[in-house]
Amino acid sequence: MDHAPAPAITAFHVRTLLASPADDPVLYVDTGEAPRIEVWAAEDVNRSTVVITRQQLVDWIGDQPGDGAVHEILPDLQDMADKAVGPS
Repeated sequence: MDHAPAPAITAFHVRTLLASPADDPVLYVDTGEAPRIEVWAAEDVNRSTVVITRQQLVDWIGDQPGDGAVHEILPDLQDMADKAVGPS
């Protein structure tokens, strides 16, 4: 089955993940009819669509990263998202 490319990940998505009140939140690709990037609790998300967990993100750039650090990781997160949705 062919997949559309993952939607663009922005600094907003990263900040939303860091600020999420959910237990064990993840950034993931909702692969519904209109794919989008979302943040939700890991237990409610298909693991194959997870881009990164909050803990992985914190380990990578800290829990209060500056704008430069956030923007620097966006290309890597986008690559991860594209892999999560599979080949186009």
